[in-house]
Amino acid sequence: MKTLFGYILIILFNFLGPQFGNAAAGDSVNIKVFDKFHLSRYGAFDQKVKFPNEKTPYRNIKMKFTLGCLSNGQCEWDYTLKLYVRERTGKLDSTLKQAPSFRVNGQIKDSINYSSQPTYINTFNTVTKKTDSAVSTIVNIVRYNNPAKPLTITDTLKVWPVQFYRYWYDSIGKKADSAWVQVEQTVKVSYTPYYEVFEIINNYELGRFISPYAVNFPKNFQYNYEYDVTDFSSLLQDSAEIRIEYQGYSYGFTATMNFTFVEGTPARQAYKVQNVYNGGFDYGNPNNSIENKLSPQSVAVDAEAKSVKLRILITGHGGEQNENCAEFCAKKYYLKLNGQQFAEQLIWKDDCGTNALYPQPGTWVYNRANWCPGELIRPFDYEMKTMTASNNYTIDMDMEPFVSNGNASYNIAAQLFYYKDYAFQNDAALNEILSPTKEFWHNRNNPICDNAEVSIKNYGKQNLTSAIIKVQIGNEEPQHFNWSGNLAFDKIATVKLPWIKWPETISNKTFTASIELPNGKTDENTWNDNSTRVFDIPPTLPLKFVVETRTNAVPSQNSYTIKNSQGNVFTQRDFLQANTLHRDTIELGYGCYTFTFKDEQGNGMGWWATPSDGNGSLRIVEIPIKLIKAFSTDFGTSHVFHFRAGSTVGLLENRLNPLAIKVFPQPATNAIFIESPYAFENAQIIAIDGKRVHSFSALELSQNRLTVSGINKGMYLLQMTTKLGEFTVKKIVIE
Repeated sequence: MKTLFGYILIILFNFLGPQFGNAAAGDSVNIKVFDKFHLSRYGAFDQKVKFPNEKTPYRNIKMKFTLGCLSNGQCEWDYTLKLYVRERTGKLDSTLKQAPSFRVNGQIKDSINYSSQPTYINTFNTVTKKTDSAVSTIVNIVRYNNPAKPLTITDTLKVWPVQFYRYWYDSIGKKADSAWVQVEQTVKVSYTPYYEVFEIINNYELGRFISPYAVNFPKNFQYNYEYDVTDFSSLLQDSAEIRIEYQGYSYGFTATMNFTFVEGTPARQAYKVQNVYNGGFDYGNPNNSIENKLSPQSVAVDAEAKSVKLRILITGHGGEQNENCAEFCAKKYYLKLNGQQFAEQLIWKDDCGTNALYPQPGTWVYNRANWCPGELIRPFDYEMKTMTASNNYTIDMDMEPFVSNGNASYNIAAQLFYYKDYAFQNDAALNEILSPTKEFWHNRNNPICDNAEVSIKNYGKQNLTSAIIKVQIGNEEPQHFNWSGNLAFDKIATVKLPWIKWPETISNKTFTASIELPNGKTDENTWNDNSTRVFDIPPTLPLKFVVETRTNAVPSQNSYTIKNSQGNVFTQRDFLQANTLHRDTIELGYGCYTFTFKDEQGNGMGWWATPSDGNGSLRIVEIPIKLIKAFSTDFGTSHVFHFRAGSTVGLLENRLNPLAIKVFPQPATNAIFIESPYAFENAQIIAIDGKRVHSFSALELSQNRLTVSGINKGMYLLQMTTKLGEFTVKKIVIE
C-alpha cells in the first residue's frame, strides 16, 4: 500500500527525472510536448518544453507525432504539417514601421469627421405613431501624439458620428422632414517612423507530413508518424520551444507529440545545425522568381567539424493552369557547391497508389511532388565530403526553369549538420523488420508466408561489406544468413531473406531479427543490433480454389500472378473483355504462394474520381462456391496477398520428408548427386543472401546429377520443387 509520502516521491521523480535523472546507458527519457492538442486554425502552435540537459549524451532521439481527430471533427483534407524546434538566439533585430497619430475604434483611418457633442438618430415608433430619437453610437478616438514614444497613448476622445440625415416621420411612418448633421471637426492621420525591435528566432524543421483524406474515417483514428531527430540534439536540450505549423483549415485534427531520448554514444555527434533555406516560395512567378529566394548562401565550416551533411525537405503545392504545378508536376532541383553542380533530384513521389493508409475518400492515388496524402515526407541527404574544417563555401539551390499560370509553390527546408568524429569503425544496425510484422505502415505486404524482409543500416565509418543476419521465430532455434554488399555510412539496404524455417506449432508469434559481425569483425555498438515484431499467421487456402474477377470498363489495366516462395510464376492472367465475369480454377501443390493483382493506372478497379472506368470486383472462392476472401476495389496500384496452400504455415518441411532426400557429396567439386523418392521438376542454387546463382532443367534433375563445376566455392541453398509445387531446401557446400 502506497503512503502519501510514497506518492509524493513518485510525483517528484516523474517531474524531475527527465531533467536531473542519472540514467544509465540504454535508459530512455520520455517527454510529452502536446497531448491531443486541437489544431483549431491555420497557423503556428508553440509549446515550451524542458528537455534533458546538454551534459548527458544521447545515442538516439525519436520524435513521434500522433494525428487524431475530435469526436465532432471534420478531419477532411490533405494538409501540410511542419514540425519545428525554435532556437532563441538572444540577438536583436528591428523593422522600420510607421505609427499612426490616431486610431478610430482600434482601426487606422486616413481621416475622421466628428462632433464633440452628441448627435441623434430618429426612428419611427410603430406603437405611438410618432418620431423617436436616440443618441448616436459613440466613436472612440485614441491619439498617439508623442513623437518620442509613437506607440504610447496620449489621449482618448469620445465623439459622435456626423454626415448623415436625421429624419422626422408623419403618423403613417412616411418621411416628412429631415436635417443634415454637420461636421464639427476633421482630423487627418499623420505617421511617425519607429523601429520595432525583436529577438531573432531560428526555426529548424524536424520533420513534415501530410494529413490524410479522413472525413469518413472512424473519429477515434490515430496514426503515428515517427522521426529520427538525433541530429538535432544540440537544439533539443534544456529549455526549448516546439512548434507545429498547421497549413490547414479543416476542423478537428488533434496533435500528440512525444520525444524519446535514449542515453549512450551517438554514431557521430551532431553539434550544430544551420539553416540554408527555410520557407514557402512561389514557383514560376516572373515577378517574384524563386531564384531570388534561393540565392547562393555563404557557409563557414568551423575547425571542429569532421564531417558535414546537407538535408533537403521539399514538397510542391498549388494547381496553376499550365502543368498543374507544383503539386502535380514533376520538376527537378539542382545543388551547387562553389558554383559546381554536385546533385540533381526529381521532386516526385511515384508510388502513392501503394499507400498503406487506404482507401481514402480523396484523390489519394495521384502521384505528387514528393508527397502522398497521409504519409511522411522523405528527406534527401547528401554527405558533403569536400566540405572540410576551417574553410568557406557557397551553397546554391536552383529550380528547373518554369513559368506558371497561377499559384504554384514549394515548401523547402535545407539544413546543414556539423558532426564531430565517427564513434565507431564497424557498427551495423538492424534498422527495421518489414515482414513479418503487424506494423501498420507495412500492412500492404503482410502477413507473409515466406521470404522475410528486413532493412539494415551502417553506422560505422567503414563501408559495410558483409554481415550475418539472424532471425528467430518465438523461442525456436535462430537461423543465420550471410549478407554481402557495399553500404556507406548512414545508408540503408533492404534484404529479402531466401526462406524461413517455420516451426510446426507457432504459439509465440514474435519475429526477431539481428545483425552481427559487420565486415567480419566484432560490432562496436550492439544497442541497435536487434528488433522484434509481432506478426499474424498468413491464411490457408485449399489446394484447389477459384479466382473470380469481374472486370470494369478498362480491363487491360488489370492482371494477376501467383508465384511460389522461390519467385517462380505458377500462373498469370491478363484481361481483355470489359464488364465480364472471369472464373479461373487454380490448383496448387502444398507450399507458400503470393497472389498479386495489379492495376497499371494505379486507381484500382473502382474509384470515385474515374466513374467512366466503371466498377469491377475481385474475390477468391472455394469449390463449390464459398467465399474465402473479397478484395477492396479501391486499392490503388495492387493487392498483394500471401497465403499457404493445403496446410498451415509450419508444416512445409513435412510435405517432403527431408530424411528421404539425400544430396551428396558434401562438399562437392564438380557435381551433386540426388537420391529421392520424389520427382523434381526444377531446382535452383541460391546464395545465402537470397540471390539466385544457377537454375537446373527438368532433364538434369531426371538424371539425379547436377553439375556445379562453374559455381564459385562457398555455402549455398539448393531448392528443389515438384510439379505440384512441393519443395525442399538443402544446404550445400561447393569447393
